Amino acid sequence: MNNPERPASTTAPQARGRLRRILWIVAVLAALFLIFPRLINTDRIVRFFRYMGLRDKESYGRISFEGGAGNVYAGFDDGLLVGTESGVTLYTLDGEQKTLIQGSLPSPVLRSGGKMSLVFSPGSAYAAAVGAGGTVVMDGALSGSFINADISSDGCTAYLTAETGYKSVATVLDSNFEPIYRFSSRTRYLNACAVSEEGAYLALTRLEEENGVYRSGITILRTDLPLEDLEQDSEDSVRLDLGNQLVYELHFLDQTHFVAIAQNEIVFFDVSGEWLGSLSTHAGQVTDYAFSSDGWMIIAMEQNGGGRVLSLDAAGQTLGELELTERVRSVSAAERYAAILTETCVQTLDRKLNVYDRSWDVLAATRAIVRPDGSVLLVGSGGTKLFIP
Repeated sequence: MNNPERPASTTAPQARGRLRRILWIVAVLAALFLIFPRLINTDRIVRFFRYMGLRDKESYGRISFEGGAGNVYAGFDDGLLVGTESGVTLYTLDGEQKTLIQGSLPSPVLRSGGKMSLVFSPGSAYAAAVGAGGTVVMDGALSGSFINADISSDGCTAYLTAETGYKSVATVLDSNFEPIYRFSSRTRYLNACAVSEEGAYLALTRLEEENGVYRSGITILRTDLPLEDLEQDSEDSVRLDLGNQLVYELHFLDQTHFVAIAQNEIVFFDVSGEWLGSLSTHAGQVTDYAFSSDGWMIIAMEQNGGGRVLSLDAAGQTLGELELTERVRSVSAAERYAAILTETCVQTLDRKLNVYDRSWDVLAATRAIVRPDGSVLLVGSGGTKLFIP
């Protein structure tokens, strides 16, 4: 029986050739990404597919709300959270109301982190808190009036209240908004607080008087250990002195490093009490600042008729710096992105303030809120629009 020889198959060599070409392309892209990471921005690809069909949709990212000079805003739950004198509203990017909480907030202050946001008014007992998915976590009054509050990057909450019988009371809540720590001060007024991830550390700013001069100090507490008296030195607490200046805000940039926004300087500490660095604000007035959950912050200062913008890591080391000829309206930070809004344009940048993209369509915008994917919500009086780089 005839058994003619079959021609050699070319399928296997062709498949191997295709595989080699694919591996070669992957290797080239990987090398480009390592050498020129800003040219191969993976989020740009994600944005391309995520906003496909939405980029040119006139209504997408257009949110209308009640305008007000005292309004506060935050990007939250993939939408926009707005706090006004009459309550709190969470909007989707389609402009729909996801959550509406009505309550009296004469001077609203908003704190947001992780999957938790809190809106309160200093001097008032009422507050509203919104959780993941727009869940109403709090809508009511406490036994005392609010002084200050802070939320960590994983959603733990700390707040200060003035209550009968005490100068100040500090309360720490876990990411489920359940109380895990409480400290009552009978001898010292407390005016600012910060909580670390998992609620492990609580930093408090205390006001003291020495020879008729007020001074500010910081106490760092471990929430797994009780403390009876701020006056006594204890192995379970750390005390720091900031001198004759008022501290406006404290915030943990990561688990063990926090920053104090003070009257004359911005100071960086670790939980052992080590002074890591500071930035003097005498040369220029701080106009805005924002914190990233990735452990860095951005600061805008008005200087010589223009603006100076810096980004700093959790130890206070400068990551990037920009000198601008025009005034900065707003800065924002989210994960590895930053946004700077000036009178003429909005820019998206990385943490070292290298520019990714910009838009000049910002005429009515007064605030920029950068999102974790690099897009930016531009907030104006009573409305928004979305910039997608």
